[in-house]
Amino acid sequence: MINKGNDILKGDRYIMKRRIIMGMVAILMTQSIAALSPIQTYSATVSTGTVKTRSGFVRSSATSKSAVSFCVSSGDEVAILGEEKGKDGNTWYKVAVGTSVGYIRSDLVSKTNKSTNVSDSLVKSSKAASEQSTATATPAAKSSAPAVSSQAAGSGTVKGTYVRMRKNASLNSGVVTYLNTGDVVSILAEGKASDGQIWYQVKKDDQTGFVRSDLINKAASPVANTAASTTAQTTSATQTASNTDASGVVKKVEPGVGVVKGINVRIRSAAGTTGDIVGTVSTGSGLKLLGVEKGTDRDWIKIETTLDGKAVSGYIARDYVTVTKEVKEVTQSTQTLIGSDMSPTVSSTEQNSSDKDKTDKVGKTDKTDTGPITGQASIKGVGVRVRQEPVDGSIVCQLSTGHPLTINKDTDGSDNCTWYQVSFSYLGSEREGYVRSDLVTLAESEENTAPPGDEEFEKSIAEFPDGYKNSLRSLHAKHPKWQFEAVNTGLEWSSALAAESSVGKNLVSKNSIASWKSTAPQAYNQTTNQWYTFDGGSWASASGELIAYYMDPRNFLNESGIYMFEKLDYSQSQTTASISKMLTGTFMSGEVTDTDGTTFSYAEKFREVGEATGVSPYLLAGRALQEMGIKGASQSCTGTVPGYEGYFNFFNVGAYAYGGRSATVNGLIYATGTDDGYMRPWNTRARSIYGGGKYLAEKYVSKGQNTLYFQKFNVVNKENTLYSHQYMSNIQAASSESSRLALAYLGDDEELKFRIPYYQNMPETLCAKPVSDSNPNTYLASLSVSGGELKPAFSGVTDKYTVTVDADQETVEISATAVSASSSVGGVGTYPIQPGENTLYVGCKAQNGAVKAYTITVIR
Repeated sequence: MINKGNDILKGDRYIMKRRIIMGMVAILMTQSIAALSPIQTYSATVSTGTVKTRSGFVRSSATSKSAVSFCVSSGDEVAILGEEKGKDGNTWYKVAVGTSVGYIRSDLVSKTNKSTNVSDSLVKSSKAASEQSTATATPAAKSSAPAVSSQAAGSGTVKGTYVRMRKNASLNSGVVTYLNTGDVVSILAEGKASDGQIWYQVKKDDQTGFVRSDLINKAASPVANTAASTTAQTTSATQTASNTDASGVVKKVEPGVGVVKGINVRIRSAAGTTGDIVGTVSTGSGLKLLGVEKGTDRDWIKIETTLDGKAVSGYIARDYVTVTKEVKEVTQSTQTLIGSDMSPTVSSTEQNSSDKDKTDKVGKTDKTDTGPITGQASIKGVGVRVRQEPVDGSIVCQLSTGHPLTINKDTDGSDNCTWYQVSFSYLGSEREGYVRSDLVTLAESEENTAPPGDEEFEKSIAEFPDGYKNSLRSLHAKHPKWQFEAVNTGLEWSSALAAESSVGKNLVSKNSIASWKSTAPQAYNQTTNQWYTFDGGSWASASGELIAYYMDPRNFLNESGIYMFEKLDYSQSQTTASISKMLTGTFMSGEVTDTDGTTFSYAEKFREVGEATGVSPYLLAGRALQEMGIKGASQSCTGTVPGYEGYFNFFNVGAYAYGGRSATVNGLIYATGTDDGYMRPWNTRARSIYGGGKYLAEKYVSKGQNTLYFQKFNVVNKENTLYSHQYMSNIQAASSESSRLALAYLGDDEELKFRIPYYQNMPETLCAKPVSDSNPNTYLASLSVSGGELKPAFSGVTDKYTVTVDADQETVEISATAVSASSSVGGVGTYPIQPGENTLYVGCKAQNGAVKAYTITVIR
């Protein structure tokens, strides 16, 4: 009898554990983390299924047009409550994960032979729901608004880039608009929502919505009158850079949004190179754009951004900013101060009314001539976002050039652009969504087909994988003299990527966005929420996703990227004039008097060294610029470093930090050595350029690493060990040098040769460039259980604990906090416990969606 009772007790604990696990899946997979549900009675038995897509949407009703209730991932188990035919013709399963219920397309789930027990109330609600109109609002939507005060709570300033203002107080709710650092909003009300978070109801300009309180710096003094607050804050928000003209008309500047393009781009205190440097940013860093000023040399954009958690303002040269949302000056008429770089815009004052319908849509086709756009097409661009709805719908996934699509229809977006509703395959399953029309190439376009009768070219690219060919055809149509050689590395893509993703092997600026930096334990300290730095403290280890992007050759088969595959041999066609094009505007654009008194032109010197060593002088000029900087900021080319005066290292040979010394010092130590073969010591600029050029020729180019790509990723030179003997650690170096190399060929159409690698079992789609700046921290800062002590003692690294409590204690209270303020914690609260072992879970969900689960075994 005692044994039987113990078996029953074990069964109860198993059911409890299963319920808690299923509840945690729902908690961690939905955007809004709440406490675990109390214990329920399970009385209905249903079949189960396993999710077979990497990321799937569970919707509020059986149609892809309905709202997303929560998300599931590959391998997740779902309870199947029923199935029905949707209006879109697809079969949909009604599924439950914990207490969350919704619909998912049947082709995204594999039914299993297992069954599971679910709450009888779920089955009843499922039957009741099938009898109701799909237009009925879902309970989740009704309960997402917080309990708030009816009076205005004041004003606040947004902290963070691309902060979402949502329709309801829930991370599952739709996006109204995006806000950025420094935006001033009126706070209409505040309260705690069903996710346990404090939300503000805010107003910005004429838009109202909800923002999580941790993303707003609330002003100290509240505003009593809601209407007055709204008017005042709207004026403040749109007058970041306002003034009044001579006639008394107030001019308001609507801020824009942009991202940095370039490495270590300087933020200056004033518009011009004479302004003090207040910080540096690199490609991908988000910016708030406040206006434009004319400098002595070029246009400068006034910006605000965040560096190391602090707000920074200043000026960046217009050349180094990609504008994603234009800056406008508003008076009686609107004037664009800084136009968007992302898509063409047409001012209404530039249109004839009779032509307006044909020209005011980006990529718009006149339907009266052609009818609706449908049929086969492909993506045009890298990391193009496919959305659930046009303009601001949730992101389904990202695709890149060449990914095939089927266009179902076209529609007009609220952004004045044409959007295509498309269907496509992604990671083994069928998906659908919306893509802006200017990011799609129609099947009949010349870009997708080889010129008629070009059979010889087709034979020449036959060895390339299919994913390469469309891009090569496009290049061939523009440059028929170019030759493309397929290089079969014989390497598995996954193995090569894993080897290149070793911590410290590939680096990126420490100020880059979060998704560009590795979160491996040796690269990122979860307990302090800080990245470790490398090579002198300015660099962080690159993330696997960013490495995959730069390592995937298909991303660079375009007009500028292709030069990273150019063969770097010397040719008589490589002239001093072409080298001068590359050096225009740089510290090497003219002549220099060397330390030995001789005067020479940098362009001619690179050509001479190229001819003498058999290496492309374009490589030599581009590599020196990459290593020394456009303006010669590196001390390695100055000859003025204390203790190493009069020594130069233009190619940074041997320049890496070790022995407690900087990379610059170690490079100059190498320059002081004696070596007739490489003309050391490098006590003149000319000797450094010649010796460094010969080093490049003998150590890299002659070893098969005769492209920028192969010097960055050694996947061909087995003599010096694959994945080592790589010239530069900067993950962006080959791409950056390629863009500079392209300048040498402007206006020319020479017979160039390109060696382009491919790997075994490459991804079906191009590896997209990561774009998220969301914090990745999943660690808890504290964890405790009432009535007992955690064993072992708490540490954010440790994820399994045991706690023993008194036999008469019937409940425990779990408390926990996260290391990062942007992370969410689930599983805290009070729980009933049975005699014996009870397994409870706490989850920490990072801002970027990553989750770490902590397991607590409570012994009563």
